[in-house]
Amino acid sequence: MLTLAVLTLAVRTLAASALAALALTACGGLDPGDLPPETAITGSVVFEGGSAAWPDSNVYEVRVAAFEQIPTAPDSVFNAIISQTAIISDTLPRYSASAGYRILVPAPPRTFRYIVVAMRNGTDFLKDWLMLSVYAPSGDPAQPGTITVNPGSTTPINFSVDFNNLPPQPFE
Repeated sequence: MLTLAVLTLAVRTLAASALAALALTACGGLDPGDLPPETAITGSVVFEGGSAAWPDSNVYEVRVAAFEQIPTAPDSVFNAIISQTAIISDTLPRYSASAGYRILVPAPPRTFRYIVVAMRNGTDFLKDWLMLSVYAPSGDPAQPGTITVNPGSTTPINFSVDFNNLPPQPFE
């Protein structure tokens, strides 16, 4: 009886292995050379005045975000992230003089019309966001710049944050 159980397990394992091999062969295998090239927005954020310039409290997180459309209300930020019309970086270090960031861009080409450094300054993830810096090649943060990120490209964007001179807020 024990021999039959071992034989049955061996046949099931062999069948599962054969199916897995067939599936990998049928889809071309898992060749890393077949992966599409990485597409990203990268850069650095410099905080003018260094770590001493940061607000004393209410800094919950800081991120770089790229939106396909300019958000028009606080809840539109969350909606854009959920609907994947916005992408965000990992949380940047707080109270530092500068930080690097990298945002992977899924499904390129993509056009982003509002790229910002944003700080959550309260407990409400849906509403407590303050824009610290806006990508504006013209130099006027009231006129945000637009970028198109093509497949396999890395688009560099650097930011400077001046806590004493914040850009216009999109919800005011």
